[in-house]
Order: sequence, then structure tokens, then C-alpha cells
Amino acid sequence: MKSIQTITLSLIALILCFTNVKSYGQEPEKTPEEIAAEQADRLQKDLGLADHQLFFVDSVLQYNFAALTNEMEEMRKAGIQSRDSFMSAQKRWGLKTEEAFEKILDNEQFIKYLKISGRYRDYKKRKGIKK
Repeated sequence: MKSIQTITLSLIALILCFTNVKSYGQEPEKTPEEIAAEQADRLQKDLGLADHQLFFVDSVLQYNFAALTNEMEEMRKAGIQSRDSFMSAQKRWGLKTEEAFEKILDNEQFIKYLKISGRYRDYKKRKGIKK
């Protein structure tokens, strides 16, 4: 269940450290598209996604991860070094992903996604849910 949260944190670290320079003797870093595909596969297993849901989830992740990576690269090129700026971009794209998933997943799957990704408390707070 913690795999989604781990992947999300790994993605943040990967994007913050993303460079085109590869260290000699190490395997190449994964692209945002590869990370998105792996996360979509994990979500299929964790949430029991139907084939059509997997297609949409993968599409959302592919687009959002690539867009987040591009935004962070542009920030780096502009000389922005503030961790808060990078975290703000990651949060903004995370919310876009969450909003898309809410439309794709059924209620039970969506709540499970929020819980395993560590976003459930924030979601309840934003929506004013008291449970």
C-alpha cells in the first residue's frame, strides 16, 4: 500500500535531481513516461482497475509527469532554486492528477487511492469532510 507514496516521493526526488548527465557504470535514469507506466501498473494491482480505467490513469500520469518535469526543468533553467517553488509545482500537478482520478475511479477506488498515496487527510480537509 505504501508503494504509491514511495513512488510519488521517488518521483519528486528524481525530478529534482533530473539531469541529462548519466554516471558511468550506472543504469540510466528512468524517464517520466517510464515512471508513469510503472505507477499505472501498480495502481491497477492496488485498486483493481478495469482495462479502460488503466488506459485513462496511464494517460493522465503520462501527461502530468511529463508536464511536471518540463515545468521543473524550466524553473531550473530560469535559475529558481527554492525548494518551496519545486514543491509547489509538484503539489499543483498532484492536485490535477487527483482531480482527474476522481473522474476515472469509482468512489471506493478513489478513497483507496487517496489513502495509499497519503493524500486522504488533505482531501478531507479541502472538501470539509468530518468523518
